[in-house]
Amino acid sequence: MANLPLFDLGTDKTIHVTGIPYKRIRAQCLDFKDVPASSGIYGIHPYPAMFHFLVVRELIEKYSFEGDLVLDPFMGSGVVAGECLVGGRNFVGYDINPLAILVAQVRTTPIEHETLVKALTEICEVFRLEKPEEVRFHNIDYWFDESTVQQLSRLRKAIERVKDGCVQRFFKVAFSETVRRVSRTDYNEFKLLRRKESRGVSDVLKVFQDVSYKNIRLITGFYRQHEPKMVKLHFEERNIAHDLALEDGSVDLVVTSPPYGDSRTTVAYGQFSRLSLRWLGLEERVDRESLGAKPKDITQGLPSALLYQVIEDISSKDKKRAREVFGFYGDLYRAICFIAKKVKKNGTVCFVVGNRRVKGLELPTDKICADFFKDQGFEHEKTLVRALSSKRMPLENAPSNVKGEKDATMHNEYIVLLEKVTTPSQET
Repeated sequence: MANLPLFDLGTDKTIHVTGIPYKRIRAQCLDFKDVPASSGIYGIHPYPAMFHFLVVRELIEKYSFEGDLVLDPFMGSGVVAGECLVGGRNFVGYDINPLAILVAQVRTTPIEHETLVKALTEICEVFRLEKPEEVRFHNIDYWFDESTVQQLSRLRKAIERVKDGCVQRFFKVAFSETVRRVSRTDYNEFKLLRRKESRGVSDVLKVFQDVSYKNIRLITGFYRQHEPKMVKLHFEERNIAHDLALEDGSVDLVVTSPPYGDSRTTVAYGQFSRLSLRWLGLEERVDRESLGAKPKDITQGLPSALLYQVIEDISSKDKKRAREVFGFYGDLYRAICFIAKKVKKNGTVCFVVGNRRVKGLELPTDKICADFFKDQGFEHEKTLVRALSSKRMPLENAPSNVKGEKDATMHNEYIVLLEKVTTPSQET
């Protein structure tokens, strides 16, 4: 495959590969290197590959109006939802990860400081009295020492006694972060990796209090500075590769970032969430239902000649990996077909992707997505390229899962901007 220039520096030149222009423009103004993506409410519970809220704010302000409906079909921890709440846009979001839904709900539910502090005090008092049965699940003793299991079991029971649903969810999110901090995992890793050295016995209640007070400061401070508007926010646990429960032609703007396509080596959403989900009693389905979870035989029919060029290059090195990559893009195309139907004519899609590497080759996902959306009646306006310095992403991964074998991951993020100009049935 021929090497192509990465992007044009603020020009309107185009690169033709499969018949449609791929306008890559370096947008340094969107890097926001000096502003952490985890500022404000977005610092409530870590989450992999999180949107930078200022990028989302820019896109929402430019491509929608107050009162419009914004869709994020891969909503993650709810950054788009948070910006819609303070920006006056209605919002619908879907994700297959119940932990992501929980975090998004908490970030977008303002609660009074006094209410949260009072509830935290009550939880701590109940914790000291509770003697529930210990929580048990597969491999729990591998990830937690016995004292930690006992303390976490008492804490979970104390949180379950909180009657107010919104307040209980707030402290469940603090509990989830506590689980990660007191486990034997490496807290800074996405993958579920056990630390080599022991930290000794954890004071679970102290960790939980610290996390809770941090989150109380973040949520109350944010909503003092950014007044929430009277809008509708809807969150739903759903695999959108199966369908979207929305009226066709009802969405004004889509702002979303789909999975990168390889949870084993790039962004391990399932592994990141696993221990929290088990302690919270929530279903684990991320790894088995994510886009590309199952390899697929390589067949014709996807509307991107560039994709097949890439698949051929990978197949020459590793046929199994080629089937895995093809499975991801097949699922992604199916999801795009559902998304496209929901967008109004002249509506906008901001599809934010990272171009990961497989077998030493960069996958041009931004260009392939432009092909997919063109097939669904969209015109590709341009692709903005921003640096990933402040996004929670590994700089290297182990694509073969072999110790010592490393490859660079993604250093840039591609914001593919598209306008719906027709529907597939209207094309001649």
